[in-house]
Amino acid sequence: MIRPKTPCEIARDTAMKIVMPGVYVPTCDNDGQYTHEQCSGSTGYCWCVNSSGQKIPGTDSPPGTPIINCTTQNAMIRPKTPCEDARDAALNGSIGAYVPTCDGNGQYTPEQCWGSTGYCWCVNSSGQKIPGTETPPGTDRINCTTQSK
Repeated sequence: MIRPKTPCEIARDTAMKIVMPGVYVPTCDNDGQYTHEQCSGSTGYCWCVNSSGQKIPGTDSPPGTPIINCTTQNAMIRPKTPCEDARDAALNGSIGAYVPTCDGNGQYTPEQCWGSTGYCWCVNSSGQKIPGTETPPGTDRINCTTQSK
């Protein structure tokens, strides 16, 4: 049985379809997960990523410098946040499900949108919807950065 593509495999396949020099193509392991070390073939930079493929700050290795051993940077590879757990569960769930948006630190972004419906709303730092902030598709969105404070 063929398993569904993982987020890494989808990102890799999408990048490989872009015919443009310098496009970063993610590296996935045999299970379809992001490898701990990612490199840009065009720039020579390498960096460590977490299990969601997000760059771990402070791990950039410019060309010609020693590459950080990402597997020994366990202290830097933090556990998944509630937002990342919810996002990963949704990505492995049914088509059209709401997928939370997390920032680079794994926290909920102030504005969340449900792609299949077009509805958007503001959330607090725990990812809970702020009442009265939901906007239907085609309407002006509320500035969530002022609502979530």
